[in-house]
Amino acid sequence: MKKIFGFLIVVLCLSACDVSEEDETVIISAAASLTDALQEATELFIQEHADVEINFNFGGSGGLREQIKQGAPADIVIFASQKDFDLLNESVEYVEAGKLLENELVLVTPKDNDTVTSIDTLVNANKIAVGTAESVPAGKYAEQSFSNLDLTGKIEDKFIYAEDVRAVLQYVVQDEVDAGVVYKTDALTEGRVEIVDTFNRDLHDAIVYPIGTLTNSDIVKEYYEFLMSQEAKDIFKKYGFKVE
Repeated sequence: MKKIFGFLIVVLCLSACDVSEEDETVIISAAASLTDALQEATELFIQEHADVEINFNFGGSGGLREQIKQGAPADIVIFASQKDFDLLNESVEYVEAGKLLENELVLVTPKDNDTVTSIDTLVNANKIAVGTAESVPAGKYAEQSFSNLDLTGKIEDKFIYAEDVRAVLQYVVQDEVDAGVVYKTDALTEGRVEIVDTFNRDLHDAIVYPIGTLTNSDIVKEYYEFLMSQEAKDIFKKYGFKVE
């Protein structure tokens, strides 16, 4: 009996240790366009919270939404689409929620590519990289813009679809397409592409980044408040995001 009792104590201790470690881990599901800025901001947070582990899951907002609805763990979500954020809220209740950032939609081309020089000249392209509209907000904004410009029927057969906006950027970087539609902040992270045009905001839904917490631990609340702070917003501004 003593041996069994000792074993139970060990098991209980290990379970308690696991819970403690989990309490100091924060899982973030975030739009791929936030990759660089969010990682840099988090490095600043970690300087004051060395015992906290921040794990990221970057991707298209629609895909992330479906993952969470199907049970994928997440403590905080930051989407590039108010629609996806609201749709998730239909099945998962936010503890706290707010608006974090705004962005712009731009047309980029490989450096020294003269085939496409503006949105109007997209008809000259052989291939155009865009996000899949069903799961990538940037793809949806592009779809809305092209429709409002009466360009869809003229260029849709040229589309190369990507799983998130960073994948679109890579198509352009690798010179596999003549142009791609990405956020301004993505274009600014890559010196091998050129911004040749900006889509008027009236052509698509507002590009906002809502943020919400799905759990209510102290460290999740503290990280959320940090991202909403001026200190973090200064980093986002450096990457080209618009902040309030």
